[in-house]
Amino acid sequence: METVTFAEALVRLGAERLTALLQARPDVLVEPIPRSFEQLARRLNGVESLSAALELCTGDMIVSGRAVALLNAGATVPAVAELLGSPEPLVTEAVDELCTRGLAWRDGERIALPDRLAAHLTQDVDTFRPVAVIARQSVVDDLRAAVRALGGTTEGLRKPQLVARLAELMADRDTIGRAVAGLSRQARRRFDLVRQGHGFYLPFYGTDPTQQEDVLVRAGLLLPVYGTGELPREVAVAAWGIELKAALTGPPGLPDAEPEAANVARSAAEDLLRGLTGLLDEARASGLTALKKGGVGTRERARLAKRLSAAPEDIGLWIDLASAAGLLARAGSRYAPTAGYDQWRESAPGDRWAAVARAWWDLEFAPTYRKIDDDTEAPPPVPLASEAGMIRRALLRAAAGGRSVEAAGMHIGWFCPLQHYPRDEMALRVHAAVTEARSLGVVSGDRVSDPGEHLVAGGDDLGRRCAALLPEAQGMLVLQSDLTAVASGQPSAAAARLLAAAAVPESHGVAATWRFSSASVRAAFDAGWSPDELRAELRAISDRELPQPLDYLISDVARRHGSVRVRGLASCIVGSESEIAEILHTRSLRKLQLSALAPTVLASPFGTDRVLAGLRKAGFAPLAEDADGVVIVEKRPEKRAPTPAAAVRSRPRATAAELARLLLGGPGEDGDDHEPESPTHAALAALTSPLDSAELALLADAIDNQRDVSILYRDKQGNRTVRDIRPRELYGRWLDAWCHLKNAQRDFAVANIEAVAPAG
Repeated sequence: METVTFAEALVRLGAERLTALLQARPDVLVEPIPRSFEQLARRLNGVESLSAALELCTGDMIVSGRAVALLNAGATVPAVAELLGSPEPLVTEAVDELCTRGLAWRDGERIALPDRLAAHLTQDVDTFRPVAVIARQSVVDDLRAAVRALGGTTEGLRKPQLVARLAELMADRDTIGRAVAGLSRQARRRFDLVRQGHGFYLPFYGTDPTQQEDVLVRAGLLLPVYGTGELPREVAVAAWGIELKAALTGPPGLPDAEPEAANVARSAAEDLLRGLTGLLDEARASGLTALKKGGVGTRERARLAKRLSAAPEDIGLWIDLASAAGLLARAGSRYAPTAGYDQWRESAPGDRWAAVARAWWDLEFAPTYRKIDDDTEAPPPVPLASEAGMIRRALLRAAAGGRSVEAAGMHIGWFCPLQHYPRDEMALRVHAAVTEARSLGVVSGDRVSDPGEHLVAGGDDLGRRCAALLPEAQGMLVLQSDLTAVASGQPSAAAARLLAAAAVPESHGVAATWRFSSASVRAAFDAGWSPDELRAELRAISDRELPQPLDYLISDVARRHGSVRVRGLASCIVGSESEIAEILHTRSLRKLQLSALAPTVLASPFGTDRVLAGLRKAGFAPLAEDADGVVIVEKRPEKRAPTPAAAVRSRPRATAAELARLLLGGPGEDGDDHEPESPTHAALAALTSPLDSAELALLADAIDNQRDVSILYRDKQGNRTVRDIRPRELYGRWLDAWCHLKNAQRDFAVANIEAVAPAG
């Protein structure tokens, strides 16, 4: 009977079910969109597309999908239910979900999977050969012995019949179950090692492995081939089914969480934005010291914690979030804000929180759990390989809608079946996810907050939807008579810059305290502020008159500021006769080797910067001049990370309904829409490449239209990395492209690009 292909199955879905499938797989909505069902089937079978879809699968869906892949052409709902020892309604529910997400389709009673997904789900079993293939190298007597060991009869059977009978027995779960149950403890361990692909020559706890293989051969579980035993694929599949007896459970019942006060999540979100802004302002002023191998070390994080009145673990979280959101990057030996920080800082609170929350949602590791081993921790913001991000997203999706976060964490294995951590390791990452979610205001108490619900729901308008939940709260600045300023809430960027220029921070938090002093006010004048400008700006940001002591301080510093001038020779100091005499007789200034040229003029062999620094340290308030006597305004440098040469561009997207209408109104089930093939596509197709036609089309479109794509690339050492690139030119077998990961131009061998997906 002729089978139905994936593309043909997509054609038969109809408008409503096709639209639902496209909504569940939004990556195919990115330009260039599929123009036919053949192209759609190839895009849905792509590595990145399948990976994204599998992350949303439950335990029942993954187990059912693997059973379908193992049964292959014989996969039906009754067959899957029999293999798993589970009720047919649970199998039907899981298979329907797979079909809805484009991970399976029905061909009459038969269930089929996309080729790449089927290969992935059976990769550990496909290393074993079917019994029919092994039997070609086996003698008849060994086949008869195996049939008899499994409870079958061999009378009158020739080799072809023996092979067929043996395949039938080995595929029967009950038969293999009885054989496995009859093994000794040592033989069972050996059987499990063989199933895991460890071969036949491993030491076996001090016993002779060949003896255990003999036991497995006599039990009918291995077939002798050239003096050793080989595990048939049918036995491996049946043994897997035995382990998963009653494997399907249906969704766990999660209780509703107790409601929390509405302002708890808002307060946490505001605290996060305040702390993150304080950290980035600090980084802008002086930079964050970087370790030689990258990251911010424990000593620097402890300094920042003391400086910002925060916990060291909060500092690490903020550094990771700032880096992930593109607000912090390395600049030489330090980390500094990027060019995008100013725009982010001036945005509405909802937009700022949305940018940070989305970056946290997409992180693949847990910022609060950075252990590499028991004694080593990766310093933030250095990325590390982890499945914590997948666990975090599964946890919040499971708890969305008012269900208990704690209960979802207890059943995380069902909601996140693809993670590979043992129970204790998984629990640590669940705890990290909850801790971070509460710090961001995504979780409040034991439930997902309103902003968290919007984050889980996704969409490009998260900031707008959170605007009412995180309204603009104008920070207040109170200037006090003790020469302090108390900044409550989040001060504006202008206020923060002014305070950083004219005062010194004493405490941080909800109400930060800054202190004015002669030195800090003088520093503001050195940076170009005039007394009148400083007074006017302080009045504007505080919305009140200056306290008299602060006004007097500004006047006193202004009166002395610039009365002594350092002229840019090598070097000349000009001032009043009394001040010049005082400077000349100050012991701490002898290192400047000053000499009197006149009653009002001193000379020094050292440069202007050193003379200025020495005079200021001695308590004077000099002002710099150039060689012509023009005042030099000293600009306080701000630490800045280099701006990336090219950020990943957003791609145009179609809606699910638009793409469904386009496909259903197109050429139908027989294939492509026959758009003319570009020369670039033809050149790529002529090269040796593991890419399928859909991936070649994506790569050709990226080259022709300067669009970003995500590639899975294998380097000369065989290491695989995922890169976001912007191809520029194809020359020969090489692709000239901008690599966003390295922030530099790179050449990629087309033959080493193993997968392509749209980026942005």
